[in-house]
Amino acid sequence: MKRSARRHDEPAPKPEVIQCLHQAQVFKALGHFGRMAIVHALANGEVSARDLAAAAGCSPSTASRHLLVLRHAGLIADVRRGQQIFYRLTCPCVLNFVECLNRVSPWERMPPISVAS
Repeated sequence: MKRSARRHDEPAPKPEVIQCLHQAQVFKALGHFGRMAIVHALANGEVSARDLAAAAGCSPSTASRHLLVLRHAGLIADVRRGQQIFYRLTCPCVLNFVECLNRVSPWERMPPISVAS
């Protein structure tokens, strides 16, 4: 039988702590080149898992792990159609944040990545 991670005499975490933990999970999910490439590929709508692997420049199994991280962070959702799985952004406002990052980039020599709208 599995035991709870929190002891019964410990107070429940405050809502703002839970919110910060979720935000950290989202930033961690976005903190990998392959996952950012997937987010960019989803900017214009649903994309198949196969096409997302190609966009991220990785194998389908690696893309699957990236998609799992993004799904657990609440950034994407999937739907199965026949033999294929299609993904979409559940939080498209993340693209606004990505555009914001392009404006504050410390790498002056690197051209900003345009996010399709």
